[in-house]
Amino acid sequence: MRKALPLFLLSLGTAFSLDLYLSPKYFLWKEFDASGDRLLKESGPLLGLGLRDDLGFFTGEAEIYGGTVRYDGQTQAGDPVETDTNYVGVSAKGGVWTERGSELRLRWELLYHLELWVRDIESTSKAVGYSETWFFDSLDLGLRLSSGKFYTLGRYMFMFRDARMQASLAGVPELRPRRGPAYELGAGFKGASYGLELLYSYVKFRRSEPKPYGSGYVLQPESVRQTLTLRLISFF
Repeated sequence: MRKALPLFLLSLGTAFSLDLYLSPKYFLWKEFDASGDRLLKESGPLLGLGLRDDLGFFTGEAEIYGGTVRYDGQTQAGDPVETDTNYVGVSAKGGVWTERGSELRLRWELLYHLELWVRDIESTSKAVGYSETWFFDSLDLGLRLSSGKFYTLGRYMFMFRDARMQASLAGVPELRPRRGPAYELGAGFKGASYGLELLYSYVKFRRSEPKPYGSGYVLQPESVRQTLTLRLISFF
């Protein structure tokens, strides 16, 4: 029994691999009213820095990202507003994985995923800016099919509860944008010491239930986040 433990630790050590990556992104955020008309759009570049690794049958990933995007929206009275929105966020995933096959390999992952970000809208001469803190978590099922150095991947993010959003305005209650469909698709290349991935992600938050605020109510309209990401990966 004493000899088996070092062998077990050695087997875990040989499966360990650390990937560091830089991830420039094109980010798009849209909000819609009840009739489906667009209320606002935010778009522009963000930059992320992350790491991931496998240890035995366990896998994990963490990334921090941020940047400034262009805001094209309107005031409560319907007057057009253009300004900037600053983003900073963090995401983390952890779970289990396994892989089957030789020349054609299929890898599946089951991950717990959480993400938190701050959306800070700058003030203009027409409107006072404010910030929103968002959080959601999900159970992600991922599949990756690889042949040689190339692979494709897909991940479905099942939100098992509604998201949370807290605005910085005094007296505004926490809102719960309702969970919607979320997924990620991509393709990649893995060399000896570096790799590339191109990823597209889609996350939809349905309209929250209205909550009392002042003499009226407040709600988070239907919102869609889309991100196109290029990952520049270094393997260790």
